[in-house]
This record gives sequence, C-alpha cells and structure tokens, in this order.
Amino acid sequence: MKQAVDQHWEQHTDRLQRVLARSRFGLISDFDGTLSAFAPHPDVATIVPENARLLDGLAERVTVVALVSGRSVQDVRARLTRPQLVYYGNHGLESWSADGPRLVETALAWRERLQTVLNAVRALEMAGVIVEDKDVTGSIHYRLAADPESTKAQLQAHLLPLCTLTGLQLSAGQFIWDIKPPLRLDKGTAVRAIADDYQLESVIFFGDDVTDYAAMRALRELAADPTRDLQTLSVGVVHPTTPPDLFAVCDLTANGVPDVTHCLRWILEHRTPPTARQSLGEN
Repeated sequence: MKQAVDQHWEQHTDRLQRVLARSRFGLISDFDGTLSAFAPHPDVATIVPENARLLDGLAERVTVVALVSGRSVQDVRARLTRPQLVYYGNHGLESWSADGPRLVETALAWRERLQTVLNAVRALEMAGVIVEDKDVTGSIHYRLAADPESTKAQLQAHLLPLCTLTGLQLSAGQFIWDIKPPLRLDKGTAVRAIADDYQLESVIFFGDDVTDYAAMRALRELAADPTRDLQTLSVGVVHPTTPPDLFAVCDLTANGVPDVTHCLRWILEHRTPPTARQSLGEN
C-alpha cells in the first residue's frame, strides 16, 4: 500500500526526534490492535510482553504514559496494571483515579437504554456474534461469524432502529459495532485532558480503529492552536482490514502490532533520560 509506505514512521524519524526532544513529552496509546494483537474473543486479549516492558521503560523517561481504550477502564487496567500509568476507558467516559474507576455522571442515565439494546441483540442468538457489555457502552463483535460482511449488515438492520429509538449512538469499527451514549466525550476529549493535566509540550499517539480518529483529530487541533506550544504525532497501526480513511487522519503509520513494538523500542532508545536532560539545563 503506497500511501502506507510513504507514511511509515521509519521514513520520518526526524519528526519523531523533534517530538521526543521536548521536555514534557507524553506517550498515549490505544490497546486492542495496537499494543495487543486481535483476539478471537475480547476476554482473551493480552498485551504483547515486549510492549509492556517497553512501556515500563518509557514511564521512567517521559512525563506520562497513558492508555485510552474502548474497554472499560477497569478492564484495560487489569490487562496492564501499573501505578505509574494513566488510564481512560469506555471511549473517554471513564478514567482511573486513586479511588478506582471514575465515570462521567451524565453517562449513568443511559444504562437502562443500553441494556435494552444489548438484550435485543442477545435474543437474536446469531452465530459468531459476541455481545460485550461495558456498563455504559457496548460492543457487538462479529469477527468470528462465518460471513462477517453479511453478519455486519444483519446487525446494522437490527441495531440502527434500536439506537434511533433509544437515542444511543451507533458506530462501526473493525468487525465491531460500538454503542455509546450521545455525549460529547470520546478518545479526543481524553487526550485533550491528558495534555492539559500534564502540561505536555509534545505527544505521540498510537491507534488503529475508527474510534481512535477522534484522538488523532484532537491532537492535530491542539497542535494548530496558536495559544499552545504543542507538537503532536499520531501513528496509525495498519492491518489487512484497516479502513482507508485512517491514512488521512494519522500522521505516520506502523505495520501491525509487531511494528508498534519496533517503534516503541526506537522511541525508548532515542528518548533522552531525565538525568541527561537536566545536565543540559532543562527543567
């Protein structure tokens, strides 16, 4: 894929290096399809061990390492439990605090309507379809269906009128239908909050799916804001089923989860340790 080759991160290490040179640098990543390979069932997805090791190393050299996932915040944190990491889940509706999961209160009102939709899908008993209940959002997986494209269309025919009736939002991803409350909260608001909370001067974000576009767009907007001094790069993780519009939304690309590992290793190797930056007179 020519466009992917032109955007591949190894062709743009100078851009990466400029972002890494900033003192207050943050690394933010999606989980599934980015740090973890796609799994046949969402319950069995695990982070690639080398990615976990690299994030541990980066956490000692950067201002913040954060995971921003569509999974519930408790779920994603359980898959990589680190006190030094920041966690956002449920597409930005949840974050992890010292007291545990912290849910945006306005999402609570949508629980009952979400259950109505999820129960309707369960009642269909469609082969190869998995209903993932995340309390205030839901995901309908059809990767295991014998005919995924046909199953996607059948699910849409059932889900669209249900979501219209209940006021919930329906969006498509890679072999998944996501159901969310109609709130102006997403992965984009999550990365904005992280950039503000940690007063970041630069950010690199990794993501692979449609819900990650909100984070990529938000970072471009922040970088273009004349009132800020923020450098950002979004790395789109390319898979055989990658939507073509990913290439227009991300800045750089990585070829699958193994290449994310390669990129994280490069970032760790080229990120100056804090002691070295201090010796150069930086705060």
